[in-house]
Amino acid sequence: MSLLRCVCPASLPRPPAFGPSPFGAVLVAAALCGAPAPAAAQVIQNYESMDRAAGEGVYATFALALDVSAGNSEYVDADASGAFGYKGERNWIRLYPGYRVKRAGSATVADERAAHLRHSWLFTERTRSFAFLQFQSDRALELERRVLLGGGLRHRIVGIGEEGGLDLGVGVMWEEEKLETGEEEELFRGANLVSATGTAGSVELTLTGYLQPALTDWADHRIAASGSAAVPLGEAWALTVSARFRRDSRPPPEVDPNDAGLTVGVRFRVN
Repeated sequence: MSLLRCVCPASLPRPPAFGPSPFGAVLVAAALCGAPAPAAAQVIQNYESMDRAAGEGVYATFALALDVSAGNSEYVDADASGAFGYKGERNWIRLYPGYRVKRAGSATVADERAAHLRHSWLFTERTRSFAFLQFQSDRALELERRVLLGGGLRHRIVGIGEEGGLDLGVGVMWEEEKLETGEEEELFRGANLVSATGTAGSVELTLTGYLQPALTDWADHRIAASGSAAVPLGEAWALTVSARFRRDSRPPPEVDPNDAGLTVGVRFRVN
């Protein structure tokens, strides 16, 4: 198995360190209260590691993973994603495109597409808003189309060292979904997350968790957890290890409710 992951941001972030804030307790309580309703074939997109490459001004990040096998087992698995944005003193806007395809012989095993547009207003160094519009599809999960439109608040409740911290985000999103079976649904879901960033020596760490319950039915929920570590191999190169777990409480027929994965690759950055 051959896997290459290249990331080329124009600039790197320097998150400030902050102490505990009483406002964080409010966000924790709100996150536990949840927010949106029924849908299926969940694919939660995680862009936290991309945001760590955001410096002031215009920036770009590119990531590519490629796995090719020939002979007894023939397949191609390609995953491309990126981030393009502008971060000013108060405004922060970014676009995250993504595409993954896996073919085994002449059969397409996976075909995932996503585009996420996000805007944030930076109220303070610790608190910012978020508003987003997202389109996605996933053949493996029988998801023909999903459109998300939502927003909320995000707050850093604890600073971790000089370049990390613990953030909580609480929001609500409208969701319109169509499955390949022809089923369609519209509902409101919560858009809640917890994100921890920091370093262990020279290793860059990112941990993220998502909770997306239905506003009208908590039994219908989605959760996701992911973590990544980047070990420097020089000034620009790093060895990356990423793990993920996702769960959809009500997946489509023939789709497993749990999804997990592990990726090992190489990252390259250009400032």
